[in-house]
Amino acid sequence: MFYSSFMFEHLPWKGVLKFHKTTVKISTCSRRVRSIRKGLGSVVQANMRYSSTLSNLRPYQKECIDTCLNKFLDHKVNRQIVSLPVGSGKTVIFSNLIKKIPSPFPDADKVLVLAHREELLDQAYNQIKKYSDLSIEIDQGGRIAKGNAEVILGSVNTLGRVESYRIEKYNPLHFKAIIIDEAHHVAASSYRRILEHFGADKKETHLFVWGCSATVRRYDGLSLINAFDEITYHKDFLDMIQEKWLCNLRVTTIKTDVDLSKVKSNNEDFLTNDLSKYLNVESRNDIIVRTYLELAAQRKSTLVFGVDISHVESLTTMFRKRGLDARGISSKTKPHIRAETLKDFKERRFPVLVNCGILTEGTDIPNIDCVIMSRPTKSPVLFQQMIGRGMRLSPEKEDCLVLDFIDSYSKIPDLVTTPTLLGLDPTMEMKDENLESVCVRQKEKIEENKPKITIDAPTKIHITEYNDPFEIIDDCSGAKYIEDISDNVWLRVGEDSYVISLQYHGTIKVEKENGTNGIYHAIKRKRISRMVNGIMKYYYEFENLPITSDSLGFTIRACDKWIKKKYGKTASIIASRYAKWRKQPLTVQQINWLKKKKIDLNEKKLNRLNKGQASNLMTKMIEGAGKSWKSKQKQKKKIEKKKKRERKRKETYKVNVGPLR
Repeated sequence: MFYSSFMFEHLPWKGVLKFHKTTVKISTCSRRVRSIRKGLGSVVQANMRYSSTLSNLRPYQKECIDTCLNKFLDHKVNRQIVSLPVGSGKTVIFSNLIKKIPSPFPDADKVLVLAHREELLDQAYNQIKKYSDLSIEIDQGGRIAKGNAEVILGSVNTLGRVESYRIEKYNPLHFKAIIIDEAHHVAASSYRRILEHFGADKKETHLFVWGCSATVRRYDGLSLINAFDEITYHKDFLDMIQEKWLCNLRVTTIKTDVDLSKVKSNNEDFLTNDLSKYLNVESRNDIIVRTYLELAAQRKSTLVFGVDISHVESLTTMFRKRGLDARGISSKTKPHIRAETLKDFKERRFPVLVNCGILTEGTDIPNIDCVIMSRPTKSPVLFQQMIGRGMRLSPEKEDCLVLDFIDSYSKIPDLVTTPTLLGLDPTMEMKDENLESVCVRQKEKIEENKPKITIDAPTKIHITEYNDPFEIIDDCSGAKYIEDISDNVWLRVGEDSYVISLQYHGTIKVEKENGTNGIYHAIKRKRISRMVNGIMKYYYEFENLPITSDSLGFTIRACDKWIKKKYGKTASIIASRYAKWRKQPLTVQQINWLKKKKIDLNEKKLNRLNKGQASNLMTKMIEGAGKSWKSKQKQKKKIEKKKKRERKRKETYKVNVGPLR
């Protein structure tokens, strides 16, 4: 094994998903609520209009509250979710938001705050007490609320479990809002049962449903759709670092020779038990401790993420063998011991804390100045949660060092690491630079390179003389990384535009929306034929799929899941790159179509094509890739002509030492 140091930069990844619900059923309760609200709405909004009088909040916290209330009152967006990074003060925001939420009608003045962990409930209790004089009750386990308080802090596990009687005491018409902390968990059935009880599972609910999370995304791209209608506010953690609201990160990657290619996984991540077998070995644990001693021994509070309980125990033992006061916590740790250990760690009484699955959420320990990522993951959500533990501001630290252990990246293309999260080449070497300074340099580099033109061919091609866009050598996309994202045949048809053919079912196109700051959306298109006055007419039917994300990978995976659910076993035939028909000889109909479109393919090139490759080329031409390619070539020639004129002009004024000509 060996390690090498890199510093990493620009983070394009915004961590934002937005969903659109198309059909809603209206319950009797919600009809009643709407009729009451219709009569009282003007009075409520006239007398309870929001305002920015939150003098103790940070500017973005005020902006978030104002934006959410504006969406609720002026645009009738009742179910909202906001995306804010770890350390941004999400609890502070909703603690100040609660009193500003108007009641939809008399007696509806209560607020339910939901969280899935005891620490989050206690944290919310302290913040709401700090910023308001509202009465509060906690309903969780042995702490039983009477239901009379203005704010009910409810455990999802307590209120949302099957046949829970605890939720029955809450009358939905007495509540004005539901606040959901760590809202990316809302797809779980326990949350759904609670929302259904309050009538908040419908778009027309009388309640203001507000969720917050540092990781507003799901792997399937669809899971949050039934709880929220819109992401109303987002602030990226890179922006927060540059604005000095979060501490800077200094990143070092350590490459190991551990092979993860045989580790079993599900759709989201590695299977924990199997992953532990490969990682929880003495040689790798030893390199983790030795790397800490060499690069982070001066750090005061180091948080280590392990795979499972046995890995936590092994790492803790390895640190201790080296004479370090390291302690470990897991789900196996008794609650009072865990609380005492966290208290001592916050007070810097020992330097290294090892955990698994405990401190990924709701952890407020600002003094963490080093995070060791010894648990590989394919989940950007989990990865951001882990490194986010060290980003809180503290007068006791200048920055946070992230030691990211990368195990055989080339064999696991969707492995998330710091460089891949930041949108960089995983092999890029950058030494002794922090995240903020690298980002500045990256922006300067982008500005320098702006005049350059990149030519994208309509298929994945090998251009022998750089002038033939149709010499196909593969049956997939022009972008190699698409093969790592999906087993289906997604084709690049333009800048930030990808399409998959579903044969007679139509096509699905994924592309970025204009004016959405890099958000991808998906549209299904199907050709319909109809006989009109004896003449066959053709038109296209469009369907907006409920999939929106800032991540191409997430959008593609969500579409793949939609295709599989919609077409079942047929999906593997119409969409998979491994379908048998793709290897069959190209058909006469395909040849005639290509010739009709005046595609410059001689007999030699035609003989190299199979049915699948020809289908890809046809799809790309139909979707406009050929036009896009020709347009870019024309633009390139225009720029070259302009450069040639400029060079000639400069030669006219150039003074050459030597004989006059």
